[in-house]
Amino acid sequence: MNSIDPTSNGLYYNATQAAANQAAAQAQAQNARKAQKDQAVKKTAFTSMMEKRAAQNLLVSQGLPPEIAGLSQEDALVWLKDRLDETGDALSENPSGQNLDNYKKAVSQFIKYMQKENFVLEEHKRAGRARNGKKKDPVVLVQTIDKKLEQLNYDIWYNHLDKLKVLEKIHEINGLVVDLTAV
Repeated sequence: MNSIDPTSNGLYYNATQAAANQAAAQAQAQNARKAQKDQAVKKTAFTSMMEKRAAQNLLVSQGLPPEIAGLSQEDALVWLKDRLDETGDALSENPSGQNLDNYKKAVSQFIKYMQKENFVLEEHKRAGRARNGKKKDPVVLVQTIDKKLEQLNYDIWYNHLDKLKVLEKIHEINGLVVDLTAV
């Protein structure tokens, strides 16, 4: 008589084997999807990091702070204005060389950003020569892109007028010192 193997041909065994195989296939598919998702996230994170680094390097090469990389125009302008105000207040409280340098840098960066974002410079060459025989200087036209931004720029410079006058006097004194040492 043939012996009966209760684990090989039973319905219960077949159902549990099918369920186990199905669960293993689902787990394997889920692990594969998770691995693809993790790889995509890593690639995206790396790519975005590299893009941000490239934007920062571009800003630094243009003389702008890398902190404004990835910010909208309004947010970058607010950041630059806040930095200008902070350095201006620090210069007013303590007129040291370091505070003066920080303020000059903030002013320079603000001007560069405004020039980059709000103004278009058109340079037109002029024909002929001046009376002294040199070529005539080109005509430069400045076109404003955003009137609101221009008004904000004007307001900011009006508020910093006293500090800018101090800078002008310091540059005048530095020029006199250079003239005296050259003699």
